[in-house]
Amino acid sequence: WQTYDYYFDPTGAYFGCKKGSEPLHIQWNAYTDSIEVVNYSGREADGLTAKAEIFNLNGALIWQSSVPVNSREDSYVACMGRIKPDKLTPVYFLRLELTKGSDLISENFYWRSINGTDYQALRDLPKVKLQVNTTVERKNDRWYLVSGITNVSNKPALMVRLKVVREKAGDRILPVIYSDNYISLMPGEKRTVKMEVENEDTRGEKPAVALEGFNLGEVLN
Repeated sequence: WQTYDYYFDPTGAYFGCKKGSEPLHIQWNAYTDSIEVVNYSGREADGLTAKAEIFNLNGALIWQSSVPVNSREDSYVACMGRIKPDKLTPVYFLRLELTKGSDLISENFYWRSINGTDYQALRDLPKVKLQVNTTVERKNDRWYLVSGITNVSNKPALMVRLKVVREKAGDRILPVIYSDNYISLMPGEKRTVKMEVENEDTRGEKPAVALEGFNLGEVLN
């Protein structure tokens, strides 16, 4: 897979591979239409909780469930069967979380269609507003950026992509190490993304963060 491009910019495939390679991972199995906890190398893990939520296209939570899970190393557990709540919109969203107490171990987010491959309803999503607060700090020869992103609209924000740019010139700084990217946010949801860049790649200018997204309208700083 092409996990980064010619300019060392990590693509969506990079973050998909990163998530899929988690030692302890929660996922939707498209073949069986069930929720699974997969333990690649996460050792014996008892006292876990698997949670699933379904949101309609407008971001309304219409179904949720959670079950206790114990996971053995090098195994998988099918913890929830087929989920088909009533009154689904043509396209809807499935969010999965695996936790131990208050600690988030793994999460996953899926766009799903009741017609299998028809996602045209996504075109009807309105533009959304995001609130972004970013801290920028230099330590020796590296810059560290932390962005808190909040969806302040009442509709989902999809494929939100963060880019590190030079503060005045506005052009890209590459390469960048991201904790996450290409994220989706339900109404009111907040996510924190951390980034690192080498000072020599900034060409003497302070770095900043710019956003783009599938249905991104306005960014509030």
